[in-house]
Amino acid sequence: MKWAFLIFAIVVLIAAYLFIYLTVKINGMEAEIRDKSSEIDGNLWDRAFQLSKLAEIIMGKGIETDMDVLDVNTFGLGMSVTMQAVNAEKMDESDVKIREILKEHADLKKNEDFATHLQKFNNSRAELMKASLAYNRCVNKFNSYTSNFPVNIIMIFHKKQSKGNFAYYFRDLEASEAPANAESE
Repeated sequence: MKWAFLIFAIVVLIAAYLFIYLTVKINGMEAEIRDKSSEIDGNLWDRAFQLSKLAEIIMGKGIETDMDVLDVNTFGLGMSVTMQAVNAEKMDESDVKIREILKEHADLKKNEDFATHLQKFNNSRAELMKASLAYNRCVNKFNSYTSNFPVNIIMIFHKKQSKGNFAYYFRDLEASEAPANAESE
């Protein structure tokens, strides 16, 4: 009887340790995903801010455009990946329109403020691409890890679910005839 109790106590201790260890591991992976998501949010905000500055300069020159300029005040941390992808798409649509404007108004590249904001706009797109890849790597690692036994049981216990990827396919903007870069000719 004494041995049975001892074995039972050891099994319970191992199960408790495993439960705590896996819970901490899952929570750590989720924290990493949140960090990567906030990087995407930050890059989207920066891209929207630079776009608003570019739009101000374009309108200040009296150039008509139907470019969709997003309000940076609507951006915040914790945006869903679906909204992040929608906003990334809108930014790329505006990027295409800026490239079209530059084809007709090449003199804009000579405007120092425009060139600076354009460079930052392009840099934030590159950073957004990097952040989205890092986010998707973390999500795939999390989803793979949490789909196996006994981690999937812990997920059910904590009412947690798998995570969605940042599902936006970045356009190839380099194929445009007039690349939107800030270099003066």
